[in-house]
Amino acid sequence: MYQDEERKVELPAIEQLQSLGWDYVHGSLLSPDASDERDFFKDVVLTKCLTDAVKRINPWINDINLRTVVRELTHLKVATLMEANQSVWETLVRYQSVIQDLGKGTKGQTVKVIDFESPDNNEYLCTNQFKIEGVNQNIIPDIVLFVNGLPFAVIECKSPYITNPMEAGIDQLMRYANRRQPHEDEGAEKLFHYNQLMISTHRDKARVGTISSRMEHYLEWKDPYPLAVNEVSENANSQEVLIAGLFNKQNFLDLIQNFTVFEPMDGKVIKKIARYQQYRAV
Repeated sequence: MYQDEERKVELPAIEQLQSLGWDYVHGSLLSPDASDERDFFKDVVLTKCLTDAVKRINPWINDINLRTVVRELTHLKVATLMEANQSVWETLVRYQSVIQDLGKGTKGQTVKVIDFESPDNNEYLCTNQFKIEGVNQNIIPDIVLFVNGLPFAVIECKSPYITNPMEAGIDQLMRYANRRQPHEDEGAEKLFHYNQLMISTHRDKARVGTISSRMEHYLEWKDPYPLAVNEVSENANSQEVLIAGLFNKQNFLDLIQNFTVFEPMDGKVIKKIARYQQYRAV
């Protein structure tokens, strides 16, 4: 069944992401002993990529402030998964401020981690079999998508031939994010501090949710805008349409910046993204 999962679901997804301009590196090449991006398997941010991106987008920033920005993003001072996720999102869309003199006196300067205005000024990377050390066990998500070194999306792929593949994929995502039994630390929650989208797919059906979505809240994304469905591929399947619509660079950043909300509900905060109908309507 793993061969079906890899051949029919995972590899076609990676190939399509590459066609959308995402670079691809196998997860083994991002391990601590093979790359200078991570010191330990518990690290989930590609630190060199993040540092280079912040410097590229903010060429005026000095080395001290650059290190401060990167450290604040990689060492979050929060208690819960949702607090961490909301804190990261606010940093992305509302920016950070550092004190620096750019020639007109020392004052607060705005630092952008993501260039929302110029999507091509960011670095997009997808990887598979990316090993992460959790508290009690390691996890190896099928596909992780990074923007400027931050893990913004996780895609869990299942064979279309197993029983209830969609539910199995969502359950796996919830385990990875430590949302099934939080007190048991069965996942690697830190990966999801930065997460914007969680995808479960078995090719014929693909659905998207957020870190707070319950199984019934995962939904298909049926609009590959700016393409028409017949432009994605001949007889495009659900996975192809979802990837075309969500991981087009401009769409992805637009969803993060303008179509994501954190709302209080029943004494807790939930994270929502627009449905495809709402996105197209706007």
